[in-house]
Amino acid sequence: MKGLNIKGSFKSGSFKKGTYSAGLSAMVIAVVIVINLVAGQLPESVRSIDMSSQKYYTIGDSTKKILKNLKDDITIYQMTKNGNEDSRIKKLLETYKSGSDKIKVETLDPDLQPGVVTKYEATQATDNSLIVVNGDRHKLIDYSEIYVQDYSQYYTTGATSSSFDGEGRITSAINYVTTDNLPKMYTLSGHSEQQLSQTITDAVEKQNISTEELNLLASQDVPEDCDVLAIICPGTDCSEEEAESIISYLEAGGKALIVMNYQGNEQPNFNKVLEAYGVRLQDGYVIENDQNYYYQYGYYLLPEVAQHDITSSFYGKMYVMAPMSQGIVKLSEARSTLQIEDLITTTEDSYADVDYGESSAQDGNYAKAEDDVDGPFSLAVAITESADDKETKLAVYGSYLMFAENITNSFSLGNVEMFTNSLSWMCGETGNIVAIEAKSMDVQQNTIATSKSNLWTAVFVAIIPLVVIITGFVVWYRRRRA
Repeated sequence: MKGLNIKGSFKSGSFKKGTYSAGLSAMVIAVVIVINLVAGQLPESVRSIDMSSQKYYTIGDSTKKILKNLKDDITIYQMTKNGNEDSRIKKLLETYKSGSDKIKVETLDPDLQPGVVTKYEATQATDNSLIVVNGDRHKLIDYSEIYVQDYSQYYTTGATSSSFDGEGRITSAINYVTTDNLPKMYTLSGHSEQQLSQTITDAVEKQNISTEELNLLASQDVPEDCDVLAIICPGTDCSEEEAESIISYLEAGGKALIVMNYQGNEQPNFNKVLEAYGVRLQDGYVIENDQNYYYQYGYYLLPEVAQHDITSSFYGKMYVMAPMSQGIVKLSEARSTLQIEDLITTTEDSYADVDYGESSAQDGNYAKAEDDVDGPFSLAVAITESADDKETKLAVYGSYLMFAENITNSFSLGNVEMFTNSLSWMCGETGNIVAIEAKSMDVQQNTIATSKSNLWTAVFVAIIPLVVIITGFVVWYRRRRA
């Protein structure tokens, strides 16, 4: 038995190869450690990729703009015990922090710091609620406002929906605590007006626009602090004096959001306001005969969307539904200083059914009658007039139902954005008006045709396993014969 040649083993080829491999492995490990140390110092936005389907941790351009322009130091408290932070909220807050060096994020334990909780009036807030603070100003965001459960359709369809409104609420709160001049909207009352739906009300509140009712019979004039006057589907006409007050307000550079609906009754004084700005309402409901531009029924309109600041956030991405809408007609004798722009329009195959109550259109027969009026029609317009350093703006809609709860909550539409964008367009110069939609948390199902489903079933269940088996058998057979 020969003795072991230890000295010679160090000179062998296998030893040299092993040494090289070990050195290379050590170098790779060292490089990985250095890369991880460097990456750990990078901002969250650089070292983290949002792989969530709805981009829960990604902030949009509106938020980035606000963060970029921050001048004050903002502290965001996440109210919970250390280690108990909601991971989705925590990760989103890190994105905000990396977006501006003015943002500071802290965990606030209510048990350890009850005085801070009391100071910011958050004693009733639920776990993982947020407090956004700028000096003496603060805004509480309850956890239930971030994770939103919608039960509005439960009793009719049995369905509920969930959404994550983290970005919308946090950006709104930052905007609130950093903006001194927040806009105010007065909603006209006293004429059996319709109430704004809860969805629209929540969206307006998230824009930091305060609202108050206005009865012109009592106050006579529109208040000076009115940034937008909202007229929401009046059931009866206003008086001549009220119409004059509204027109005087608009002539002084006022802004108005006017949402009408066909009532079947005459409203000459409200029409006087519209005609003063170059438009009038067409009697009857608009019926669409082009099947590409209505949903199930000819009066559930899916109009063409024009490019405008009001539609820019959803243009080419989402439909707008305008059920039971009146047409809006531009007057040929309108002043040349008026700029009237279409927002949504019907096709040339549409018409105004002036006798809808007696028409067979409500029974599904959309044949145009002799006294019906040919389209196309505008269903919403934006009106601008500039004079003497004052700019008047109106957004006029022919359908109240397009902002009703059963429409905004039942379909994936741009209707809510259209309403909030109208307010942003009109009072954007008053402050940073932002409207960020909540992100759905519902399961998105991929629906494919049965034929394609059978094809992919065959591919994954039969063909791919068979190919793997045959390949394995060929490899085994070749090795056996080698």
